[in-house]
Amino acid sequence: MTQRLLQLNQRGRSVVLLLVALNSIYTFFSTFEKALTDRDRTR
Repeated sequence: MTQRLLQLNQRGRSVVLLLVALNSIYTFFSTFEKALTDRDRTR
């Protein structure tokens, strides 16, 4: 039982880490895109 719980916990943690990584990547790209479009607008 504890072994199974541990495996479940590890999987949950990896899923959370994956979500956090995706979220940060998405945020980075949205800000990057915004900066690019702003630069194009000023030209």
